[in-house]
Order: sequence, then C-alpha cells, then structure tokens
Amino acid sequence: MKFVDREREITVLEREWENRPSFVVLYGRRRVGKTRLLREFSRDKRTFFFTFPEAILEVQMREFKRAVASFLGDELILKVETDSWFDLLSYLAEKTDDGLIVLDEFTYAIKSDRKILSDLQRVWDGTLGEKNVMLVISGSLLGMMWDDVLSYASPLYGRRTRSIQLKPLNYINALKFFGDMKYGIKAYMLVGGIPPYLRLASRYSSVEEFVREEFLSDYGLFYDEPYVILGEELRELKTYFSILRAIAEGNRRLERIANYLALPARGVYPYLETLMRLGFVEKEVPLLGSRKVSLYRISDPVLLSWFVLTYPQMVNIASGTARLDDLYRVLSVRFEDLAREFLLLKRPVEFKTLGRWWFRGEEIDIVALSRDTANLIEVKWKNLSERDARRVLRELEDKSKLVRFEGSFRFGVIAKEVENKEGLRKKGYLVWDLEDFH
Repeated sequence: MKFVDREREITVLEREWENRPSFVVLYGRRRVGKTRLLREFSRDKRTFFFTFPEAILEVQMREFKRAVASFLGDELILKVETDSWFDLLSYLAEKTDDGLIVLDEFTYAIKSDRKILSDLQRVWDGTLGEKNVMLVISGSLLGMMWDDVLSYASPLYGRRTRSIQLKPLNYINALKFFGDMKYGIKAYMLVGGIPPYLRLASRYSSVEEFVREEFLSDYGLFYDEPYVILGEELRELKTYFSILRAIAEGNRRLERIANYLALPARGVYPYLETLMRLGFVEKEVPLLGSRKVSLYRISDPVLLSWFVLTYPQMVNIASGTARLDDLYRVLSVRFEDLAREFLLLKRPVEFKTLGRWWFRGEEIDIVALSRDTANLIEVKWKNLSERDARRVLRELEDKSKLVRFEGSFRFGVIAKEVENKEGLRKKGYLVWDLEDFH
C-alpha cells in the first residue's frame, strides 16, 4: 500500500526528533492517515508504538502492559497489579532513555479514564521531559482533542512542543491513486482526500459503478459511514442529521434551516457552531458584500455525497431500485470547491483573497481579489462551446455592475472542457478546464 504525500508533516516530525526532548500532539478526523504517517515516521527509530483500543480500562491496561513487555524485553511489568496509568507510564519512562514513544488513538484512553491526562503530565514533568525522548500522542475525536488535550484547561497544556492537525490530501496528491485523471477527479469530488476512501474508489473504472456499489448498496462502505463519522463526535444525532439534510436540500440560510427543523434560529445555531467546529459545515460570507448575509454549506465531501445520494434513497436501496439521478448535482457543487482548490494550489492568476459573491438573487461562484483587481469567475461542470463560454462571460460582465468594487474587473470561466480557450485567453479572459488541473 503506497504512502502518498505528507512530506511537510514528516519534515516537521523529523525536526522535533532532532530537538528532543519533544512532545507532539497529532490530531485529525477519522481515517485521514495519522497512524500510517506515524508508522512511516517511526520506521527507522527505536519506537514504542501503542494504539489504544476502544475498550474498557482493564483491557487497555492489559494490552499496554503486553506492549511494554515486548518493547523492553522485560516481562516483569506483566505481574504489576495496578489500576493507575501513572504506574505504567512511569515504568515505561524510567526504562526508556532514548527513542520515540507513540500513544496512538489517545482519545480512547481519555474516554476510559480521564485521569490519564494528569498522569501523563506528571510523567512528562518528572521523567520524560528530561530524556532524549520524543513523545507523540494522536487522536481522532476532534472535540476531545481540542477540549481535553490542547485547551488551556488541560493538564497537558504548555507541555507540547508542536501540534499538527493532519488534513485530507489535496486533489493533486489524491490523483496519485488513479491511472485515469478524469475518473480520479470525479472520485475525489465525491469522497475528498481521505486515503482509504481513495484506495477504495481506485478499484473501480467509472464513477457510476463506484456510486452504485459503495453509496447505493446496503453492502457499500458509505451506506452507513456517516453514522460512524458523526456518531463518534456528536450526541443528539437526529438533530444534526436534520440540519445536514436541510442544507443538502438547499436551505442554506439560518432562518431557512430553522424553519426546516421547526425550531427557533437561536436554538439551531449552537448545533451549527458544533458542526462548523468539527469541519463538517462551513459558514460563508460574500466577498465585496454584506457580511450579515451568510450562508451555510456542507464542507465534508462524503457527508455531502451521502446526504444527496444515499440518505434520500434508503427505501430504494433496500429494494434495489436506487437511481443515479442526483450524481450530477453533487459533482457540480463539488466542482466549485475543486476550482477554488485549483486556484489556490496552481495560482494561475494573482489574488490575495478568494471567496464567493451574492446579492439579491445574483451570485458569482468565485471572486479572486487582489488589491486593485477583482477576478470574477463562473464554474460550470459541463463542456462549453466557445459560444457558451462567451455567453457565460457576458453574463458575468452584467453581474459585475452590482459588485461594489472601485478597481478593475477581469472575467473568467472554469469548466470540464472549453472550446477555443486559447482564443478566449488572447481576448483577455481567464479560461481553464480540467486539462489545466494537472
């Protein structure tokens, strides 16, 4: 199984290794690749690597003692009778003078016994922090990592020398999983940059087959994956699911989401804040417009795909009659995200700020703003003839009359394919298609 990207994270970890004693906190959503990254990093180092199981305290301690005994070649610890993490961590710390200690899925340990936080703090302050040792703790439960490990109130506050939030792969690295670039783009738009999802998608040769087998089958990975993703972090799943369903159906203003749920807006907003904090939902405000007019969008690709493709068709999936009718809607929404990512990564035009614009029913997909130029860009998940492209560009020029900006405007389009794009570029337009995304 090939290891893709993560050069920057490896570099940061190696720097911490060279500057021991060091204490690194690594966190990120489920399946983003934390364990694989740490395995790759620890490959040439003397490493104690323990992944906490999601189990009761007694099971975790028994497994931990076995791992320590194997690492140290010392079975004495197996005879230690204790219910204290301080005793076990102290034993490991006293016997380890040099090397790497990785405590993976640390949030499962916190769920079983919160005292492990203060016990680890005491061991770091009393022993490990004075040794040629690098300690890494990692976790997937983001809320718990923020509140219990990284926050000011945590016993571990002030001890870490580095924290790393591991993000999904960008589209350039995601495409390394695929031989067919166009299929890879579609798969990436559906599932984002999560390595196991991309590996699964790479087994298929068409996006239709992938969706049928993995989203629209009760044996598919994504049939119940959102229950796992959301269930690990959230209670009151019914309310959160209703909010996400509302947004997926086009209710993007707070008041419309509240109406969908038949709740007051002030009662819905705390749930939205939690979804935003966890990276499942994003709040947008228009560039060059009133910041009071905000919209909400599902920012997690798998959740968006699932709430559009899978959730509304649960009955049809059970009867084997699910359809691909809404696939285009998912891809067209996600192509806007991909277009922004293309501009951010490739930088084919100069800008300082990137966003969207809307006003009284009119909207512009992308505004790439520099000090004196506003680049207004429409995004179309379709093949455009030269005539179609010119029509889109003319409509942009008309919309620009509503945009409050004192500088100059440039107009552009991003599509699957654009006929005579070089000719349009010579006319001063910004024109890109999938061929430029390489």
